[in-house]
Amino acid sequence: MQVTLDDYSQGAIFATELVNTSPRVWVIAGDMLSGPQALKTLLDNNNVHPDALVHDLVDGSDLEQVRALREAVREILDAPSPSDLVDLTRRALSTVPHHVELVQQEGRSWRWNAVPDNALSLADELALFIGYALLGTLRTLGFERFRPCSSPTCNGVFVDTSRGGRRRYCMPELCGNRINVANHRQRKQNLGDH
Repeated sequence: MQVTLDDYSQGAIFATELVNTSPRVWVIAGDMLSGPQALKTLLDNNNVHPDALVHDLVDGSDLEQVRALREAVREILDAPSPSDLVDLTRRALSTVPHHVELVQQEGRSWRWNAVPDNALSLADELALFIGYALLGTLRTLGFERFRPCSSPTCNGVFVDTSRGGRRRYCMPELCGNRINVANHRQRKQNLGDH
């Protein structure tokens, strides 16, 4: 899997998706990465295709390593300052043997890529993908794009890669919808009280 350093959006979105599978976010439902198939589905749903997936299979060892990566990424997203975010990300990237090189893309433009020094585990490939995406997001969009969910009942976090930068919820279709429904019920109740 080539990790292109100037294309941060997909990796930042995947970081959000991965972190928000945690039982810390899904307090009642539990771990959304409940097994290897759940991890495979997460990868497929985000169009992430690591080279480490032999015959497109995820095993229990991959799952445990990715769960550990999820906790490291959560710590990065919870960083209290931009310099802490950079330090934590640099620490995560330093454990993955790789180098950065300028690569010509299909005879056209040149791009910076993170290139593994040897075959990597699934978690290590994802660490490269996510780590450089988070650094790219910080450089391009700023630290204010790393946020906790605005829902008072959610423990999720997210990286806002939207154009306007106004996203408020880690899972808009879930957390945002819950807030909208609660607000609607409150307005309906207030109208009934008059």
